[in-house]
Amino acid sequence: MTELDTRRSGVRDLVRPDRVHGSVYTDPDVFELELERIYREGWVFVAHESEVPEPGDYVTRRIGREPVIVSRGKDGEVHVLANRCAHRGNRLCNAERGNSTTFRCPYHGWTFKNDGALVAVPMRGGYGDEFLAKRAELGLSPAPRMDSYRGFVFASLAAEGISLREHLGRATGAIDRLLALSPDGRLDLRAGWMKHHHFSNWKMVIENNVDGYHALFTHQSVYEAVREAKVSHVPSKVEVYVRDLGNGHSEIDYLPEYTRLDEEFVWFGRAPRAKLPRYVEAMEKAYGADDTHKAFVVGPPHTMIFPNLFLAEMNIMFVEPLAPGETIAYTTPALIPGMDELNSRMLRRTEGAMGPAGFLIADDGEIGARNQMGLASTRPEWIMLARGATTDTHDETGTVNHDKSSETPQRGLWRHWASVLDGAPEGE
Repeated sequence: MTELDTRRSGVRDLVRPDRVHGSVYTDPDVFELELERIYREGWVFVAHESEVPEPGDYVTRRIGREPVIVSRGKDGEVHVLANRCAHRGNRLCNAERGNSTTFRCPYHGWTFKNDGALVAVPMRGGYGDEFLAKRAELGLSPAPRMDSYRGFVFASLAAEGISLREHLGRATGAIDRLLALSPDGRLDLRAGWMKHHHFSNWKMVIENNVDGYHALFTHQSVYEAVREAKVSHVPSKVEVYVRDLGNGHSEIDYLPEYTRLDEEFVWFGRAPRAKLPRYVEAMEKAYGADDTHKAFVVGPPHTMIFPNLFLAEMNIMFVEPLAPGETIAYTTPALIPGMDELNSRMLRRTEGAMGPAGFLIADDGEIGARNQMGLASTRPEWIMLARGATTDTHDETGTVNHDKSSETPQRGLWRHWASVLDGAPEGE
């Protein structure tokens, strides 16, 4: 039994139905177990297919601590490869993105194709006669499992486990809802990723993204400035739900409120159709007038896909855990290919909300850091997550609460987290 295995038995004791122990955010042993059970053995978002549209295109990412290259080979297929030379372990590629048919190690010159195959070894005679026979085994290690759903690429470093579709479960509906706003069902995530260094645990970042309770307080200055631009954030005045989708996925669902209002583009600053004529025309040609109106009313999702992907309406975020109290959050706008009149507005909105001089993410980053500093005090031991626990309901969409300030998403996250770290089904 490994050291990690001996620690698993106590993890479930850190999670109760209405609270979690403060150490889940601070304990280095818990963090190491998360990297093993969640980030190595589970499915993790690594890239979007639009980031590598042409053969030779690549981006570099990390799965937990492990560096990987996501590349498109000559055959047009997407590959997820270890960013590590098979010779002496040197990290091959330092650039965040680029285009190259090969990767050459700067240490000893070993060269690999962008599908991982070893193609050149300087002075290979020094390895003996049997080296050529082993050459096929010395390529860049591929992720044991890689799959995608509608352009979103996920990878797992474990050879066995549930399928990506099983992992995504009901969360596929959120991706479908986002792509319903694209005339050809495609996105473009190449505007560039903004990086925010959060001095807080990675789970604080993702659970805050689906917290409907904090907006009136943490983002008070924002809503005073743009009070009429969207909908009320007072829970008693809106039909906005929160939902545990299962498998750790959760969301704040504005669909009931937007449907009640039956106004187009409430989620996009109430932009009039006249400002987006080419986009409206393309949508109606693709889906018809009725479905286009519905898509413009309903808008995009506000959904967290466990463990690291957040569909933040028309922004995409993913998180990278660095340490128990450090996380990098990457954010980019979800652009619609060819729709320049829409995308230019989208870029400005992303800058205003998520940029370094923006409102929302700066507020959240400060709150996360203060949370992490507060947890240096070990009393009280428990973090409360009881809000709305007595009013949760269950239906085919998951566990739902009609009060957007309920902590239903957080309870679902922690229930799944405990089951994964303990290696037991969620219900046990």
